[in-house]
Amino acid sequence: MKKRSTAQAEQPGWSFVVDTDAIGLGPVHYSIEATEKDRAALAERMDIPAIGALSAEIDITRSSHNKAVVHVQGTLKADVTQECVVSHAPIHSHILEDFEAWYADREKYISLDKARHERQGRSVDAEIQMMEEREDPEPMVNGKIDLGDLVGQYLSLGLDPYPQLEGAVPDKIPGVTVVPEGAVVESPLRRNPFEALKKLKGRDTDEGK
Repeated sequence: MKKRSTAQAEQPGWSFVVDTDAIGLGPVHYSIEATEKDRAALAERMDIPAIGALSAEIDITRSSHNKAVVHVQGTLKADVTQECVVSHAPIHSHILEDFEAWYADREKYISLDKARHERQGRSVDAEIQMMEEREDPEPMVNGKIDLGDLVGQYLSLGLDPYPQLEGAVPDKIPGVTVVPEGAVVESPLRRNPFEALKKLKGRDTDEGK
């Protein structure tokens, strides 16, 4: 599973907040769609020309092992426009991305998890190995989750990091010369040493006349 960056949450984008107090053991389904304003904000955030459409189908369930934890999973669909890294021409693409995340009320989660570890005779602090996201959930803010921000983060992971149009190669761009790998390029400042010696001898001969 791709790991999203929590740093992106500090930037403006799409916000669709849900209150997890209404989440029981059964799944709660959300169908969300970004407005034109939301898409424009996300496109600016991701530094791409445009997002033509963005929607997501999301299910939220509460963990049966720890009621303070909720599991979010869904699928996003988006039409995006990126810029070719070679020709700078627009590239239109459709993105279909599955995603999931785990969230928890940190105070409740830590107290319950600590009690579980104490019953097992283990210390929470003693476990320093890398944990899966379900074992190290993202913190909720006042029991709320921003699904819009979550979808936006996974959309950014689904973008082509090196968009390039078919046939758009650097050697077809005016003023750009591509040298084949392994080829030896003769610099105008690095001539054949025998050619340089020949010219020097010719100059000495001319000066001696």
